[in-house]
Amino acid sequence: MATRVEKLSPPSVDDVFAGAARSVIELLDDERSQPGGEWSDAVSSWNSARIRKIMRRGRASAWVRAQDVPGVTVAVGTAEVRAFVPGPVDQTPHDLARLQIQTTPLDEPVEIQAAPELGSNELVIAVTPDVDMSWGKLAAQCAHAGQRAWERGDRSAREQWRASGSMIRIVHPDSALWRHLQADTSRKISTIRDGGFTEIPPGTNTTIAWWA
Repeated sequence: MATRVEKLSPPSVDDVFAGAARSVIELLDDERSQPGGEWSDAVSSWNSARIRKIMRRGRASAWVRAQDVPGVTVAVGTAEVRAFVPGPVDQTPHDLARLQIQTTPLDEPVEIQAAPELGSNELVIAVTPDVDMSWGKLAAQCAHAGQRAWERGDRSAREQWRASGSMIRIVHPDSALWRHLQADTSRKISTIRDGGFTEIPPGTNTTIAWWA
């Protein structure tokens, strides 16, 4: 994935996180990713293994060139995020490989102590307060959570979400609220545990997602 980060008008970090989740869902739902589509084999091979995502950043002409690499771009609030057709890291297309992985500072998320008021048919993603991660790493975790919630959601939930504008809510609970959300059995939760490739130990619970 990649997000657009211009020097004078960087996106908000929560918009990047929501955009990351939305872009992956749109890629999976694209007709080109369905059986018989031109992206089908690549998406199926990636999704049948231990999925891995990397968030890059681009600006100006480099961002424009990256739009020529096959994938899907979404706009969420202040953010533009593109999910690219998956493939081996050592075969990354040139215009994508030129985008930097290391992140530049964005705004800091605000922790909450109580569950927020939610609109109907939102996809909610909560981020752990227990470990520090770069915003690029967190964007990948939010994309994992969005993907798993989408794949495990029933047809009715997906259709209602689409009809309501495909809203994704990112929340940053404090430690007490995080534990409550993890233990809440009143909703079907998709839990993401990191593979440990970068930044944090394997098995770390990074995000949870559910349909409001």
